[in-house]
Amino acid sequence: MSRKRVWGEVAPVVEEVCLRLEAGEPLAVVCREAEMPHESTLRAWLRRYPDLKARVDAARATGLAVQAARPLVGRVRPVAFNEALADAVCERLAAGSQGLEAVCADRDLPSSATVYRWLADYPDFAARYGEARRIQAHRMFDEARAIAKAATAKSVAVAKLRIDTLKWQAAKLAPRVYGARVERDLEPEAPVINVEIVKFGDADRLQKEVDDLRARLAAAGLELPPPSVEEPYV
Repeated sequence: MSRKRVWGEVAPVVEEVCLRLEAGEPLAVVCREAEMPHESTLRAWLRRYPDLKARVDAARATGLAVQAARPLVGRVRPVAFNEALADAVCERLAAGSQGLEAVCADRDLPSSATVYRWLADYPDFAARYGEARRIQAHRMFDEARAIAKAATAKSVAVAKLRIDTLKWQAAKLAPRVYGARVERDLEPEAPVINVEIVKFGDADRLQKEVDDLRARLAAAGLELPPPSVEEPYV
């Protein structure tokens, strides 16, 4: 099991990341390099050391301003499929609850329209993208749980809205895990038909009783209904 780095080991690495962020490099690009921490590792460090998180947030704000000041010439978004960029998109999605539009706001990544085209054209990328989305659903579930635990009497209404939104998103991204249980429609049971078989031993005697009944009804001014195919005694 790897040892957790202490603040003195993490801070210099984070500072180097911040310097590159301030120069306008996107975090996904910086963290793809072998000598840099993986983006998920960096995020874990920042959760552990809030002062370093504040430093990174400030560096990213500076970097965004630098990017905005650059001329559009020379900043054409990538269009051709690239494995490294495809991995970066998937890693960014799996790392949090950002949607594709938010991830693709980084101008060093392809636009969302390009990503959708890649999904249609490259099945392997589509599979990786789907797995990233499923991982994202698990993170959304954890985020919803954290929001619920941190909710107060004053914030419960807002917390419920956020939790419901995250639950809905998680259910769409990973329906087999977080989707509502779908009850299978059961076909109605076939009716039970009880068949009673009556054996008549003396057909002549039965016919005589029917004739007597007809006579008594006629004397009373009534009439027995005519026999049908369902009356085997005639």
